[in-house]
Amino acid sequence: MQAKNKYLVSILLALSGLAVWVLITTLTNRREAWDSVYFWRYGVPAMLLLNAAAGFIEPERIKLKGIISVSLQPVAMTVKAGEIGSMFPFGLVVFLLLGLLFSAGGAAGAFIKNKFFAAQDGTAGGTHGH
Repeated sequence: MQAKNKYLVSILLALSGLAVWVLITTLTNRREAWDSVYFWRYGVPAMLLLNAAAGFIEPERIKLKGIISVSLQPVAMTVKAGEIGSMFPFGLVVFLLLGLLFSAGGAAGAFIKNKFFAAQDGTAGGTHGH
């Protein structure tokens, strides 16, 4: 199943990542979401599941989608802090690592689609002639 707008899945992932960050910082009164146990207990698994769903729906460019899903989080962190702190470069590395982790979720979704559903929808191997 191809998304009608080729950017829709990526936009939804970016907005979902932003929503996770803002929701957790707001509910816990933390400056950064990852300072809360709720980020690790609920936010990270939610993003893994969303990326798995995205990988199932649209198995192309999985690594990029994982990175996209955290792309707005540094912006939210900077806006909430009101500054770019001295640890910001380290934070970007952590965001990159989280994005790669979420890419693994996307890869799992693509694997499930290709392994168990490819014969049903004619998209064997995740190739669509692109």
